[in-house]
Amino acid sequence: MTNFHEYYSELLKKLPLSIKKNIWNRLISRLHNPLSEEQASSIHPDIETEPYCTASSALCANIAPLYTEEEVNARIKDATDNLRQEFIKSTEETLKTIKQQKDIECNQIKIDMANWSTKLFELSLKKYIRDGTIYNFIHALEEKDGKSYSRPERSLLRNNISWKK
Repeated sequence: MTNFHEYYSELLKKLPLSIKKNIWNRLISRLHNPLSEEQASSIHPDIETEPYCTASSALCANIAPLYTEEEVNARIKDATDNLRQEFIKSTEETLKTIKQQKDIECNQIKIDMANWSTKLFELSLKKYIRDGTIYNFIHALEEKDGKSYSRPERSLLRNNISWKK
């Protein structure tokens, strides 16, 4: 025990069993210059946890935990809350990006549909002019209205539409 400073003895008493076991394992299994079990035990008896610190031993009963349960729970709650906030922020950013992409796609679909609709209307109108449906419709209107649409009006109508062919 002469190799171990008094100040560290008090700190060592406060360490949990798992950390003491970790210290012991590191001392005897480090890559460069590992200590023998005897050398590690000579540093301080609390470091060798297996023989000295079992659940029923008096030595373990005197070891104060590093944090109280309330402190651990508070830290876990804070960490969980932080992770939750990061997750929410990340999810919101991802959803915002997806929404922007979908809005762009939607607008392009609207433009494509408007273009397709205009083209379909023009093709349908040309078809109805070619097959005489428009002229039959005009003739039916003349009979129904009881008035005659002049030939220049018909040729004007035909000329205005047929130039788009």
